[in-house]
Amino acid sequence: MEFDLRVSHRTHTMKTLLPALLSAGLAACSTFHDARFVPSPLEVKLEDSEVADFEGRALFTVRGVRRADRESARPAQVEVLMRFENSGAVPFALDAGSLQVSTGDLVTLPAGELVPQVPEPIAPGGTSEVAASFPLPAGKSFGDLDWSGLNLRLALRYAERRKVISANFERLLYYPYGYGYGPYWSFGWGVGAWGGHPYRTCPPLYGSPYIGSFRDY
Repeated sequence: MEFDLRVSHRTHTMKTLLPALLSAGLAACSTFHDARFVPSPLEVKLEDSEVADFEGRALFTVRGVRRADRESARPAQVEVLMRFENSGAVPFALDAGSLQVSTGDLVTLPAGELVPQVPEPIAPGGTSEVAASFPLPAGKSFGDLDWSGLNLRLALRYAERRKVISANFERLLYYPYGYGYGPYWSFGWGVGAWGGHPYRTCPPLYGSPYIGSFRDY
């Protein structure tokens, strides 16, 4: 009878903890896919051998690949942050229509939303920060594309000239095999459940209850 009481206590404890664990797992579900890109930020020197007074730098950071939002009918999209600094004597401006991102399999994503929508020219000594999104093509999901690297392409206009800038990013892998889930081992005997998030899908959770000795998973 003492054994039954212990099992009952453990079962009650798991029934109490399991909903909390599931809620915590759902709360940890990111709005971004599991892809991070480096360098972050990437710096590009701005100069032109034929225009001595054109000088500055650009900083680019790939914020990530935001998941699709069904409620707003927004597709998955790459989000990029940009900062331009003019340290020369010639004003320059971002050519908003030139922005594009290409994936590792050479799928080109044209720019979607810009913030601000029409970036102002950057005066000497000035700076400008722009956020851009690049939606995935219709019918394509995150898993359909090669995210091993990204190429950002844009152009600046100044002194009746146009300068094209290209920046390359590589995907940062935390572990040699995805994110290093398993195998794990436990020893003992008990009643409970195990679970977690699938590698590329969030949600739902997966898992199964167990009764008896712990096992590899």
